[in-house]
Amino acid sequence: MRDILRLIQRDLHRATSSVLASIVIFGLIVIPALFTWFNVIASWDPFSNTKNLKVAVASSDAGYESDLIPVRINVGDQALSALRANDDFDWVITSEEEAIDGTESGEYYAAIVLPESFSADMVTFFAEGHESDPIAYYTNEKKNALAPTLTEQGAEGVSARITEVFTETLSDLALGLISSMSDFLTDDETRVTLAKLELRVSKIGSDLRGAAQTAEAFGSVIESSMTVVGGANDLVSGSSMAIEGASTAVSNGSAAIEGLRSNVQTANQGLANALASTSDAYDDVSASVDNLFAELDSGSLSQADAIDTLAQEVQLQIDSYTRARDTLRDEIAPMLPESALDGINSVIVKVETAISRQQDVYDRLVSAAQAVRDNNSEAQASRQEVQETVAQAKQAIDDAENAYTSNLKPQLDELSSTLDIIKVDIEAIGTDLASASSNLSAQSGSVLASLVRAFQTTGEISDSLKETADKFDELAASLARAADSGELDEISAIIGTDPSVLARSLAQPVGIERIAVFPVASFGAGMAPLYMVLALWVGALLMTVAIRVDVKADVLPGRPDLTPAQQYLGRYGIFALVGLAQASLVTTGLILFVQIEARHPVLLILTGWIISIVFTLLIYTAVAAFSNAGKALAVLLLVVQISGSGGAYPLAVLPQWFRQISPFLPATHAIDAVRSAIAGVYGGDLWASLGLLCLFAFPALLIGLVLRRPLIQFNRGLTEALESTKLM
Repeated sequence: MRDILRLIQRDLHRATSSVLASIVIFGLIVIPALFTWFNVIASWDPFSNTKNLKVAVASSDAGYESDLIPVRINVGDQALSALRANDDFDWVITSEEEAIDGTESGEYYAAIVLPESFSADMVTFFAEGHESDPIAYYTNEKKNALAPTLTEQGAEGVSARITEVFTETLSDLALGLISSMSDFLTDDETRVTLAKLELRVSKIGSDLRGAAQTAEAFGSVIESSMTVVGGANDLVSGSSMAIEGASTAVSNGSAAIEGLRSNVQTANQGLANALASTSDAYDDVSASVDNLFAELDSGSLSQADAIDTLAQEVQLQIDSYTRARDTLRDEIAPMLPESALDGINSVIVKVETAISRQQDVYDRLVSAAQAVRDNNSEAQASRQEVQETVAQAKQAIDDAENAYTSNLKPQLDELSSTLDIIKVDIEAIGTDLASASSNLSAQSGSVLASLVRAFQTTGEISDSLKETADKFDELAASLARAADSGELDEISAIIGTDPSVLARSLAQPVGIERIAVFPVASFGAGMAPLYMVLALWVGALLMTVAIRVDVKADVLPGRPDLTPAQQYLGRYGIFALVGLAQASLVTTGLILFVQIEARHPVLLILTGWIISIVFTLLIYTAVAAFSNAGKALAVLLLVVQISGSGGAYPLAVLPQWFRQISPFLPATHAIDAVRSAIAGVYGGDLWASLGLLCLFAFPALLIGLVLRRPLIQFNRGLTEALESTKLM
């Protein structure tokens, strides 16, 4: 043992007494540390920089418009808008051709193209037998090995985000409509209006039933008249007078129908003219604003007066629209049937929006005029704001005109046509009654026939009036339920003040909370075990290149007869000491310099020492026993251990051959031990891994102390043969 220690001491003295030898030893100690540190730092958090990966996105979506809802939607544009706010990748919005070409040239790592039928597929996905066109995903796998995987995950994220945005948008629209309806129906003013409307509708139903009863009574009179028409002149005269009175009543009804039809047509045409003329007038307002602001630098305050004049003209338009809204709501709407209420309510909402936008124009003009009078430096800046509010007002007026043209005008035209038909029927009844009155006294047979027709007509009128009265009663009951029911209030309470919150919950009903078990500081810290183990293996291999494994006879003066075992153990001393220095520098640098936040820093250093002792022993023994072939064997083991040790990829995803040999590789257990020291120990797994690693030292000692002896002369001859080539 004393000779072994003397040999170790002699090796240390020679390594430190020579400057060149000291430099080599220093390099052997530092190289593994630099390899580990730089690789860990380089891979510290690569996935946080995916925003630098350029991914092209193109939409060929043509939009979709259904027959049920005549509004064109474009989900592709919504998806692109959502991606603009996403910073996971460097999204480049471009055309389909440029996206594909840029991916082929390498300008983009990948490209995502939404198909032409994207909106239609999203809206009609529930239809039976429907097949959606897939989203095209192009990836440049030549550019980088890892980038296609990252961008593919981005493409899947885009698909999930599109689905989420689509669900959230539809839910937000539906819930917002319900919430707005609830707020409208629970408003005090609305409840008063509904109560008044209910009373008016109820009165109309009662009046119609009274008219039906009158028609029935009139029919009874006609029926009684038919039984006595041939035998009593006084009854004939009385019947004639009754028919004349009925004719007068029919004439009055015809006049009333004509008046109603005239009012409907007048309101129809007047509203159309007002909407069109107002939209055109705002074109003039926009031009006037441009002219006035163009001359604003002249210093005259006449522009301020001109702007005030424009504001007054806008106020006149506001007053006109307010009167039109009141007329529609208070005069026209109560006269319309139930089928026309949706159309007129839609127009009233659009007109109110137009009033609000015109009020914004008025306020902007007044503010601009005051800024001009005050010689405010921001007066010219208000020009764009005025133009924007003018454009918004004109758009609101156009929307009101479109709502009127699409929803209300067809129903008013249909109502006018219906009133024309009723008027013709009533006039026909009046004609029949007048004819009966003129011929009653002359021809009793004709009178009797006329009475039969009149009786049938009055019966039909009575039935029609009763049917209409029933409809008005149902409408009154519905209005009463709408005013008194609390169902919408309950729904509104569930939805809350912001429907988008519930819509987002519906789009993402279940969230994911990531809870790390044995957390590590970063991806680089997770890769540190692999880099550290590889560095210590390479460091041990480099030592066999720089330091001799054989011992010369004169290495210890006076003791040339060292046994092979003493030579083997004594020369290993310098390898073990340099290996310990390597492990110490690597582990302390990871803790203090790289700051991997190891859970057990002392155990990490201890683990590094044990790994270095085993690795240096394995490689030293292989080279001592097999010379240069041992070095080649160490390199081969390095190559196999890079993939088979499970340091980069889980063993479960590796080919079966790697999974089978992994337990027999020292790096497998070394990496497991380092992971436990960095992330945390579970059930003594650190000591189990170190124990399995230390088992590899026993076959190495067996080879170095016993099996190496027969190979000494063979290796010596092999070395001399290689040296004789003057090349190796």
